[in-house]
Amino acid sequence: MTVRDWIVSRTPTTLPELTQRILEALGDDASAPDSRAGELCLAAAARSLETLVSEGRFDRRHALDLLTIDALTTFAYEHASQPRATGTGKVRLADLARRGAVTLGHTLDQRV
Repeated sequence: MTVRDWIVSRTPTTLPELTQRILEALGDDASAPDSRAGELCLAAAARSLETLVSEGRFDRRHALDLLTIDALTTFAYEHASQPRATGTGKVRLADLARRGAVTLGHTLDQRV
């Protein structure tokens, strides 16, 4: 299973435009194994936030961009929290949450 497959399996069919935006934000990373979904979704969220902030896209016309960033971040944390054969996802979730806070916070600190 790829990251793309994992995302599509969790995205309601009523939101095809959001799913498409998520996959576009992931780019080539969507073809990676789903075991990397957490880190790759977080990286795509960070890249997307960087673009949104650096281009000053803050009005309502860019709401879907913000929803995409939110969805990518949510998927990253969801994936990290899933139990694996090696145990629970609590350690992975805590690590990803720390990295996400630093990465996304750094983007905002640098741009806003």
